[in-house]
Formats: sequence, structure tokens, C-alpha cells
Amino acid sequence: GVSNAETTAVDTFVRRQGICRDYAHVLITLVRASGIPARIASVYALGVDPPDFHAVAEVFLGGEWHLVDATGMAEEAAMAKIGIGRDAADVAFLTAYGDAELVSQSVVVEKA
Repeated sequence: GVSNAETTAVDTFVRRQGICRDYAHVLITLVRASGIPARIASVYALGVDPPDFHAVAEVFLGGEWHLVDATGMAEEAAMAKIGIGRDAADVAFLTAYGDAELVSQSVVVEKA
């Protein structure tokens, strides 16, 4: 991979490469530097091919939180929020120990 848990937003910005978590951190950093509240959100993104867990920013504008995908891979309407936090350390997508194999995957999302 191009990053790990210790990769900073500055690292990603300078290297111009990373994964969704890294790009979310860059966006959050820039938005916060502008004085706008922002946090990370883990989502299930239907628009990602294949559909999978995804890291995006959540930005507070106009009195509401809005999901923003810094990678441009998923539209806000196609995201189901799983968790939020200050940064990725607050919201683990998956923690696995040892060998792991995906046997099957099934997701059902109902709009509230």
C-alpha cells in the first residue's frame, strides 16, 4: 500500500497518493483550517465498485452535516453512514488478526 495508520494529511498532500482514508484526512484538515467543523465518517458506499466500506469527510455547512467523498467515487445519496470520529483512529473499518478470507458479502440499506 501507499500509506499506513501513521500517514499524515501532510504526507498524503505532498506525495499526492493515498487511499480513501488519507484523502478524507486531507479534506478534513483543509476544511478545519478554514474554520469549518469537519470529521471523518466511515460509510458503506454503494457507488464504489465493488461496493465496500469507504472513508469520507463530513463537513458542517448551513447547520447540517454533509458527507463529502474526497476521492469522488461515491455520491452522498449512495452512502450509508456507519460511524464518525475526529479522524480514522476513532472509527475502525475492520480489525482483523491473522489470515482472513471473505466468504460472502451481503448488505441491505433502508432509507430512514
